[in-house]
Amino acid sequence: MLAVVVLIAKALVGGAMVVAFSLVGEVIEPRRLGGITSGAPSVALPGLLVTLLASGAAAAVDLSLGMIAGAAALVVWCLVGIDAVKRFGALKGSVAAMSVWFVVAISLWALLLR
Repeated sequence: MLAVVVLIAKALVGGAMVVAFSLVGEVIEPRRLGGITSGAPSVALPGLLVTLLASGAAAAVDLSLGMIAGAAALVVWCLVGIDAVKRFGALKGSVAAMSVWFVVAISLWALLLR
């Protein structure tokens, strides 16, 4: 039953945060930067908050470290993807960049989070 309550709490808090971040995105100038606020922050922060309240600080720390590792892998993905798409085309370049993301993310998980 607790798992269902936590899931409902994540949905409600997550929905409220998505709306809040979307409102911030509407106000930000230039307009093309508004999308930044509607992605990861609006999903990550409520998930982290509900995890902290439901499971405690230790679980929230683990979740935060996972988010940091994923973000680092995403930066590498972006850097590799720029050149890979130019060099190999959209499909092959995207697959190459995603492969690099996967290797970096799994490596960071194995080294730091396991």
